[in-house]
Amino acid sequence: MKKKIIFITQAKGGSGKSVLAFMLAEKYKAAAILDLDDATTTSMKQLAYRNPVQVSFLDPTTKRIDRGAFNSLFKSAVDADSELLISDLGASVAEQLPKYFSLNGVESIAEMLQANDIQLQLVCVIGGGNIFKATMEYLAELVNSVSNKFEIIVASNGYFPLSPDQEGTATEYARANNIAFKSFDLVHDKGENAMRTVENVMTSGKGLTGINPFAAIYFSKGMTELNF
Repeated sequence: MKKKIIFITQAKGGSGKSVLAFMLAEKYKAAAILDLDDATTTSMKQLAYRNPVQVSFLDPTTKRIDRGAFNSLFKSAVDADSELLISDLGASVAEQLPKYFSLNGVESIAEMLQANDIQLQLVCVIGGGNIFKATMEYLAELVNSVSNKFEIIVASNGYFPLSPDQEGTATEYARANNIAFKSFDLVHDKGENAMRTVENVMTSGKGLTGINPFAAIYFSKGMTELNF
């Protein structure tokens, strides 16, 4: 049975990785949820109702991705009941991911995954405003390290909307590198009531199931438009 693992990644903290993880977990109810964040427990708390598994990738001494832990994750994926695994990478792990690919040979990693019928998809979150430069720099580093061996999707977070110039730069970069460009936004209404509702729902750890219709309305458009 072929397995698919999604790494939601971006070295810039607060860019929206955990929000996208929340949305994908809501969309794919049968997926296994992994929290690969060594620094915070955001996804563990927000997705508590899905019983996420926390995985530590970083060597406590070097603060780099431990090769044994990395390989063990994929071995566990082979044995998992779920065909889809959604992984939220913390900023510190995400920062090390391109370096890991470069140092350990992305070709051999790709061959290992292919031999075990595992598809790895890298979803790189970007945002506009003052985080645009940092998120795009990380995207470029990730693209260079992967050398077209893994699928990359650029995920633009609507909470940090791109300016027209930024959107033009990001979409042109995606086109030039033959990678998909998609957008996500948990809620389009950025009013005080809507944002307070979102915060309450996400911190409850219970997801969208069972929330009252007046709260659910804030999320309906964002979830409907999610095309990952």
